[in-house]
Amino acid sequence: MKKNSRWSTKGKIRHRYFSWWGYLTIFLIFSIIGGIPGALYGQNWKILLHSGYVGWYLLYYALVSAIFSALIAFRRYHDFVRPLSQLSTAAKRVANGDFSVYLPPVHSFNNYDQLDSLFENFNQMVAELGSTETLKNNFIGNVSHEFKAPLAVIQSYAASLKRVSLSETEKERYLQIIIQATNDLAALVTNILRLSKLENQTIIINATNFDLSHQLADCILKFENRWEEKQLQVNVDLLDSCTIFADQELLAIVWNNLLTNAIKFTPSQGNIKISQQEEDLGVRITISDSGIGIDNETINHIFDQFYQGDSSHSKEGNGLGLAMVNKIIELSKGTVTVHSKLKDGTTFGVWLPLNVKK
Repeated sequence: MKKNSRWSTKGKIRHRYFSWWGYLTIFLIFSIIGGIPGALYGQNWKILLHSGYVGWYLLYYALVSAIFSALIAFRRYHDFVRPLSQLSTAAKRVANGDFSVYLPPVHSFNNYDQLDSLFENFNQMVAELGSTETLKNNFIGNVSHEFKAPLAVIQSYAASLKRVSLSETEKERYLQIIIQATNDLAALVTNILRLSKLENQTIIINATNFDLSHQLADCILKFENRWEEKQLQVNVDLLDSCTIFADQELLAIVWNNLLTNAIKFTPSQGNIKISQQEEDLGVRITISDSGIGIDNETINHIFDQFYQGDSSHSKEGNGLGLAMVNKIIELSKGTVTVHSKLKDGTTFGVWLPLNVKK
């Protein structure tokens, strides 16, 4: 691709530490300043010009001007040219894909100036770009991996079905495995498309007034068979009624994901508590479990796409659920928090504003 010559500066950068025009200007200023005392005391400049001292006079101020110009050139190089050269070199490395660049501050902490602030902002920009690049690469790698797993299962068991020696029971089991793998693949595609749509969305489009308490109750009842299978004790404390203005379909995704995780990570005969209460001009929903808990490293990345802290349950999801939860709550102008300790359960808290449109 042809580069726009308007923005191309390659080969045009010139480092000017010394300027003859600058030197002559300084010489002229010093000569005038040096001559002011003589003029004030009424000395006869005609005598000075014919006495032979004028040469020494000019030589003296020429040397003084040279020294002063050298000092200015040194300060210009030290305070301006060298830092900007470092910044230019670092920017070029970043443009070539190197996000490990770091520019140390020019001055000590107590003497920070605008140049140090510029370097600090540059370092922050590079760190953000590096993080974005890493997330992009991880996203591509994770998508590839998540697609390969069910496809490998489908391919393997489909090939096994060709064997004549298979019994009807084995064929049925293989078909069920293939169907489950295709369902997992379809769910993955659906979640990727849904998350992609959410990432490009800045406002809630299909917001309506609805009863949040009623929605929570419906979502909880849908999981009744699952918690009964694990013999879980479920305690529910909901408001009688709570009307909010939000996207009902999107919030259903939030409750389904949080309840799924609570049931998945709680051992048999454990406890799950769901509560709802008004708080700070809004409503807070907390979902707590007595499950295996989460370590600090996992908490720091729990809302990242495809991140799964507990590998033993990796086959039960694709790591997109909590990323969608976080984005949906963000679009709903709410907040989501998580508190947990290993072997001491986990609590997810969701706060939503009580905005009701009339």
